[in-house]
Amino acid sequence: MTTPLKAPNKAGSTGNAPPPAAPYPFPVGVYESLVQDYDNTIPLGTTVGTWTTLIQAPLWNVSPTGWLRGLWFDFTVTVAGNAATPTLKEDGPWSLVQRITLYDLGGVAVMQLSGYEWMVINKFGGYFEVGDPRADLTFSVTAGSGAAAGSFHFILYLPFEVVIRDALGTVQNESKPGWKVEIYLDTAANVYTVTPTAAGTASLRLRGFPNSYTEPASAAPSGRAFSQSPPLPGTLQYWKSENNALPSGTAKYDVSNGMGYPVRNAIFYVKDAGTGSRATADANWPDPATLLLGNVNLFTRSKNLWISLLSKGYGYTSVGATVPAADSALGRENGVFPYWLTSDMASHPGDELRFKYLDTQVNTLLRFTGSFGGTVTFFVLMNWLATPSKNRYSLIAGS
Repeated sequence: MTTPLKAPNKAGSTGNAPPPAAPYPFPVGVYESLVQDYDNTIPLGTTVGTWTTLIQAPLWNVSPTGWLRGLWFDFTVTVAGNAATPTLKEDGPWSLVQRITLYDLGGVAVMQLSGYEWMVINKFGGYFEVGDPRADLTFSVTAGSGAAAGSFHFILYLPFEVVIRDALGTVQNESKPGWKVEIYLDTAANVYTVTPTAAGTASLRLRGFPNSYTEPASAAPSGRAFSQSPPLPGTLQYWKSENNALPSGTAKYDVSNGMGYPVRNAIFYVKDAGTGSRATADANWPDPATLLLGNVNLFTRSKNLWISLLSKGYGYTSVGATVPAADSALGRENGVFPYWLTSDMASHPGDELRFKYLDTQVNTLLRFTGSFGGTVTFFVLMNWLATPSKNRYSLIAGS
């Protein structure tokens, strides 16, 4: 007996209708939003000479915006009535921020950094084509002995989004109470080597801007749906600092922050144990330095090679016949040596497919070793991702 053929459907096929098209990926179907949400003018003491204690800026309770990519901060310090010749500390003007803490929806600190460390993650974190805040067109420091000398302006970013291409790391920001930012401002003595005159006045205007995506529309005019969330919603990016004193000669440091998670960046830096100077400690940096992941030697590199790799990766190069000095725009930072794992799609840090993140377990050993030329305080800025599945491989694009 012959089985009769099925009559073709209206589309002319003999099988079932094709499955619906996969949704457009996030962030298709959204708009970018950047709206001021915080604006406070903070007196830094009645006169500059009385600016001798920590000052807490008003808490920023971030307004609901949809999907939060990061937070922009605009700092303007205005000095008036000065008659001295103010100069900034080595970590100035970033040392204006004694500490910034970002709290998640449950009140847990996700990021906690000094102002200088915050500048360093902007410069070396792999978030921008030119991440150096000193190279920003708006960065300024008023020098000399005029009435406004000692004034300065800078902009810093606090990132959630890890990869712009697919918005990984963007967090929901849909209700209050929500994300909170706490900032403590340091004393004049920790911002300036020579402070503006005591009779002068100083104030900070601090503005905050959430950088967000709106909620997605449901579908395109064609009917094809839009994804309603970025990949791996709930993925959260962390930056935290740790440190310890190390002696002169051969020494080791075992990293604790971020172990058990995929590690995206590790930025090492040193300060002189006696003076707290990075410039002095830079001369005591180990040459070579070694980083071990368990029994795997990730590198043993000379100081000059490390600086050369940094120059090539970040594009910090000589200008004409002049090499930018350390701690200057498009120059290296004294005593700061970043180790980035974010250049696997192209050579620039931040051009990432997430292929190269370090895969660590809770008991993983990440050890820095070398011979230091003097006693130092050794710092590590760790950047890692916590995913809902706690699976490093779920982060790989297209998996």
